[in-house]
Amino acid sequence: MKSELIENRIIVWNIEDSKKLFSEGYYGKPIGMPKPKIEEIDVPLILDLIEGYYLLEMKKITITKLKQKSKQMK
Repeated sequence: MKSELIENRIIVWNIEDSKKLFSEGYYGKPIGMPKPKIEEIDVPLILDLIEGYYLLEMKKITITKLKQKSKQMK
């Protein structure tokens, strides 16, 4: 499952992957859903760094880093 590191959070953008991860152990938090039921999840999942590290070690996810746009000085 692909995920992306953005600042200090990891985002799982794919909705089906989000549902699967959440159902396997209540990993992460669906964006904007305080108490979701698995069948209601229709948004990306936010993982904290510890969860992301654990899931990476368990080979459940891969993590890519968001590429920052370079700032040009005038």
